[in-house]
Amino acid sequence: MRLVVTGGLGKIGRWVVDELTNETEQGQAHDVVVFDRVPGPQQGPFQQGPVRYLIGDVLDLGQVIGALQGADAVIHLAALPAPGFATDDVTFRTNVLGTFNVHEAAARLGIRRVVSASSTAALGWVYRKREFLPSYLPIDENHPLAPQDAYGLSKQAGEDVARSYAGRADMETVSIRPPGVLTPEQMADLRAAGGRRAVRFGLGDYVDLRDLARAFRLAVERPVSGWTPLFVVADDSNMSEPLAVALPRVLPAIGNLASNLTGTMSGVSNARAKEVLGWKPRHSWRDAD
Repeated sequence: MRLVVTGGLGKIGRWVVDELTNETEQGQAHDVVVFDRVPGPQQGPFQQGPVRYLIGDVLDLGQVIGALQGADAVIHLAALPAPGFATDDVTFRTNVLGTFNVHEAAARLGIRRVVSASSTAALGWVYRKREFLPSYLPIDENHPLAPQDAYGLSKQAGEDVARSYAGRADMETVSIRPPGVLTPEQMADLRAAGGRRAVRFGLGDYVDLRDLARAFRLAVERPVSGWTPLFVVADDSNMSEPLAVALPRVLPAIGNLASNLTGTMSGVSNARAKEVLGWKPRHSWRDAD
């Protein structure tokens, strides 16, 4: 397939592009166009190799339409990756308008599959202003979203965009919700530290970049229908002790909600990603080297 990856030169994007351009046991390498505000390593009219790089801005609908011409599917990663990189209004506008433009361009061009990066920040705990309790644990895709910051709110709004286009344009849209994303080096550092110690309520969710990149690949290759939100997280938590022990200690009001998060269980379930994508995480900080 010919795939366009927006933000393909970012932290996640570089790993996704590498995954897409390599053959696997399940499929052939894809032709990839990277659309990014940052110049690529082979920028210019004589680009060679499996990746073509285009400079552009997802905030400009015309540029997005031009970049997506001829694509079979799109992976949308371009965004401000967290609060603090810009003012809240810029963060919200950039992330939401970029997501709208990508889906709108795809709809106009007849591109049915758009896979975009959401975030577990949309749940509300990552950048929370005040404490609140989960409805249940582990969290799955049916749990309410309650963002308390501009970044998390932008990701919730981005999911609403994806859901809207699935309904109005008969598109196949996937919103992948990664947690904290770790490089192999960061995985090794976490192992050396013996995991994290809980100091406030958290879900203990994380994912290795290699596993996340493979999930994005599967999300353009596997059959899906309508709008599909997916938590792509490791099987285990990043905590040094069971969440069933740690969470009641840091947030007594949680009561027995965490009682079934025994052993190394994460506070976020990846069961749906496994079912829909046939994906399974291969990496844990516990055996990183």
